[in-house]
Amino acid sequence: RHLHMLLILFVIGCEPAPKTTPQFEPPPVVLPETVRELTPDEAERFIAEHAGCLIVDARIESERHEHGQMLGAQAFDYLHGQPSLDRLANLPDKSQPCLVYCAIGGRARLLAAEMVRMGFTDIRLLRGGFNAWVAAGKAVGDN
Repeated sequence: RHLHMLLILFVIGCEPAPKTTPQFEPPPVVLPETVRELTPDEAERFIAEHAGCLIVDARIESERHEHGQMLGAQAFDYLHGQPSLDRLANLPDKSQPCLVYCAIGGRARLLAAEMVRMGFTDIRLLRGGFNAWVAAGKAVGDN
């Protein structure tokens, strides 16, 4: 009887692990519907229509130095981690319209998700990031 139970446990314990497909990309960042992506043309209009818009550049310093940045952008290097997040969290007006960008969009989405958690309520993302902005021939300034 004990041998029979052991055999059952052995068979159950030796079933092959369920097949899973390895992931090669991180899970998508889920943002609220209020966070919209804007094309470079839409972003340009958004900035023009919202005087005092906070333009958040999530790229690292060397990217800004080498390629420039959007006019009026403030650096909040996403990869710099907590110091950048703390600076954002300490901004007084979380209802201020914001446009967030990085090189192509990944870090901007991650930073926008953090900003939503911080209480920012009016966030837009630049679709295609700074690369799309430059490709569309939009104005760029030096860092």
